Amino acid sequence: MCGIAGIVGSLSSDQVNGAIRAMLDAQLHRGPDDGGSTVISVGAGTVGLGNRRLAIQDLSLLGHQPMVNEAAGDILVYNGEIYNAPALRDWLKTDGVQFRGHSDTEVLLRAYERWGIECLSRLRGMFAFALWDARRSRLVIARDPMGIKPLYYAEKKDQWFVCASEVRALLQSKLLDSRIDRRSLAGYLAYGAVQEPLSIYEGIFSLPRGSWQERDVNGNVVAGGTYWQFPLPEQSQRNRPLRDVVDEGRGVLLESVRRHLLSDVRVGLFLSSGLDSIALLGLTPKKSNLEAFTVSFPDHPEYNETLAASVAATHFEVPYHDCPVSDSTALDWIGNALDSMDQPSMDGFNSYIVSRAVREKGIVVGLSGLGGDEVFGGYNLFRRVPRNYHAMTWISPLPESARTAAAWFATIFRNDIVRQKAYEIAKVNPGLIGLYFRHRRLIADSGLEAFGLRATDLNLSDDFQVPELQYQGCYVPGDLWSSVARLDAAFYLQNILLRDSDVFGMANALEIRVPFLDSDLMEWAFRLPGDVLLPKRAPLKYLLRQICSDVYARVPIASSKRGFVIPISEWLRGPLRAVAEESLSSLRDSGLLDPSGIDEVQELFRREPDSPAWSRLWALVTLGFWLGKRRSAPPAELAAGVDVHGL
Repeated sequence: MCGIAGIVGSLSSDQVNGAIRAMLDAQLHRGPDDGGSTVISVGAGTVGLGNRRLAIQDLSLLGHQPMVNEAAGDILVYNGEIYNAPALRDWLKTDGVQFRGHSDTEVLLRAYERWGIECLSRLRGMFAFALWDARRSRLVIARDPMGIKPLYYAEKKDQWFVCASEVRALLQSKLLDSRIDRRSLAGYLAYGAVQEPLSIYEGIFSLPRGSWQERDVNGNVVAGGTYWQFPLPEQSQRNRPLRDVVDEGRGVLLESVRRHLLSDVRVGLFLSSGLDSIALLGLTPKKSNLEAFTVSFPDHPEYNETLAASVAATHFEVPYHDCPVSDSTALDWIGNALDSMDQPSMDGFNSYIVSRAVREKGIVVGLSGLGGDEVFGGYNLFRRVPRNYHAMTWISPLPESARTAAAWFATIFRNDIVRQKAYEIAKVNPGLIGLYFRHRRLIADSGLEAFGLRATDLNLSDDFQVPELQYQGCYVPGDLWSSVARLDAAFYLQNILLRDSDVFGMANALEIRVPFLDSDLMEWAFRLPGDVLLPKRAPLKYLLRQICSDVYARVPIASSKRGFVIPISEWLRGPLRAVAEESLSSLRDSGLLDPSGIDEVQELFRREPDSPAWSRLWALVTLGFWLGKRRSAPPAELAAGVDVHGL
């Protein structure tokens, strides 16, 4: 796991060298073990590549980056883990390739030499890399199929291209302006996170998941494409005996767990009493290098999972550690968590707490059950969206006034947020994809309008996404469940959960691995029709329950979905009140939002402090905190041309 930086363009060697070093300094937390950079002249252009390394495979100097293939002249900087590196190494050896060390970086470098860009389809892991192809004078960049590892970039046509693992690193290159992108701001407030491919800054973008690009010596795109898409459900799978499907799924999941244990350092499992982490625990081979960790909150014993987790760890003979985090400790950490945000996020504090608690126990690699809900259907959303879609087909012929009246009466005993969301859904009748996004929305259209943000004014779709996305591969005609699963994996998982996992894990120099998002497992699961993965009236995660039935039968399992509970609502009324007021004041002063919209959110929280209103206020608080930190950034960052208003 690392932080990378790359530049190609018609810049001087001194410019490139300074920019690479500054970008690496901004990513020191991602790779405290080692670092390096190289700058070369190519014709009238210059290429620079740099890396900060968190050593996990081949801890020796043979894993140092940038890594050079001396035979071909190629140079690689890479962030991630290739879990099938041992198999690829053996394959390449039979082809005559000789290796100096046993790092997956060297395997990737030599795989590219052997297969070119086609090597991407052979990789099983999480990765983002930049590789200088010396023979063709091209900079090649790529990102893993699910976008687990980030890669951001900016460019100036015919002059330069720059990329890095974090947005803030790009700003340190001093090549960029840094005005806030109002489209990104609207997406953040709509969903609690900036929506890819945008970043919070104008002109900085995220390379799409499962894609690659080639850039020439002037930084221009000369080739590119997508090498992975969600597979379509195969109708023939409906005719297979359930036992065959379950046995096949177990084999794929077992292989994923085995792969994700590949490490030369200690590996910890984030263990709760829920289905996902218990599955990973129970499928771990005996005598592995795995240890289990449960973060507990002694001030909230009603959510304590240590007893069930410790019983499960003991049963499967895995060393167990409890990591208690008191409210006072969590409050002490919250400033560090907010400081570590690369872009504003309202949902990452849990990730920071878990990562820090486990890292303080000396763990460098953590296994997470992230992705299990999206792959196997663990959210009520998978039932609710299809159910509401069918309901809308009945009432859609009615006049708008009748539809909205029906929605209002159906939610008359619910809170204001639920009523407003139902009202807007009934009003616009958005179809399946629009219905999904409405359910995932943090702040509704009317709330965004109160901030002065309208989709049509910002050239965004009605869902507050960039129109050119086209939701590629997400909609499966006639299979509502499969469509919702793909949308959740492509948007909610990628834009919030995976980004927070990377940013807040790496803020603590912790690599977080996600076995449920293994490429082979994703290929297998998404080829199954929705009613095979989650039949009608079956419990959520039906197929996972079948796959791991023997595991779940032996240990206590939570009867309902649980998560780490942080009492943000309570804190906003107590110990975080001063921080909240200061952050909201910073947000009002920024000029980015109409203050009346901020006042509306505050008033709603005062009226309904125990409703989801707290999440809307917390989104504003984190945004205001991020803006305040940005405004007080050191001169090195401000030299890039910061405009906090961005209007």
